[in-house]
Amino acid sequence: MEMSQRLTDLRGSIPGCHVAAFIDLSTQMVLAVDARSKQPQERLDLLADRAKALFSTPGVTISDTIGEEQIFDQVVVCSEDNTEAFVRTNADTTEAIGLVCSRSANIDMALRRCQAMLADIGATE
Repeated sequence: MEMSQRLTDLRGSIPGCHVAAFIDLSTQMVLAVDARSKQPQERLDLLADRAKALFSTPGVTISDTIGEEQIFDQVVVCSEDNTEAFVRTNADTTEAIGLVCSRSANIDMALRRCQAMLADIGATE
């Protein structure tokens, strides 16, 4: 499945999700995006910059673990208007999924769906 379709499916499965992006953290670029409305390139650049900065800041990431093994790093940032969530795997720390959702979105569900997508991508590579 192509990345654009994966992002469309991901965003569509999360009520209140406005933007789903696949981000290359090493270049700070959004490689693919699905959005409810057209997003200016500057906004996508800011999303990629924020993902890189958050994952580079010590003490900010929240890690899920299975047994002793860490498998996902997650960062959630809430503003007055939106909630942004970023997820990456420890297997490939240069790629992440970024979401921009409404404050009322179920972020726990959104994080689980991002994890599932990243696990599926890793399994097909």
